[in-house]
Amino acid sequence: MKLSTAAEFAVRGMAVLAENYGDGPTTLDAVCKARGLSKQYLVKIFSMLTRAALVTPRRGKKGGYLLSRDPSEITLLEIIEAVEGPLAVNFCQHVPPRCDEADCGLRSVWTDIQEYISERLGKATLDQCMTIE
Repeated sequence: MKLSTAAEFAVRGMAVLAENYGDGPTTLDAVCKARGLSKQYLVKIFSMLTRAALVTPRRGKKGGYLLSRDPSEITLLEIIEAVEGPLAVNFCQHVPPRCDEADCGLRSVWTDIQEYISERLGKATLDQCMTIE
């Protein structure tokens, strides 16, 4: 499984907001500078994060973005799914499945992998990732 560029940028951008949590809004320029990200692309990503209620935009001279919740309450799974939609490691794991072989012997393997990845990303929070980077 490979994360899209959008998911990678979303996680990196959210990590910057987590590092600045409690210090007021963080501008996209600051996020871009901190992680070397494209602002043009990040504008679109933060729009998706806003729709998913993971960040709150603040307008004005001292505006920027704030995390909507404490970094300990936001998981990597939430961030990734905000920009990519529901996580699915292959066609069998889509809802509804895009695989036409209902009794495929590999389906249980894919299901186990899907469950592991979803569970692991669902337990990894932004505050934990700040110490990883």
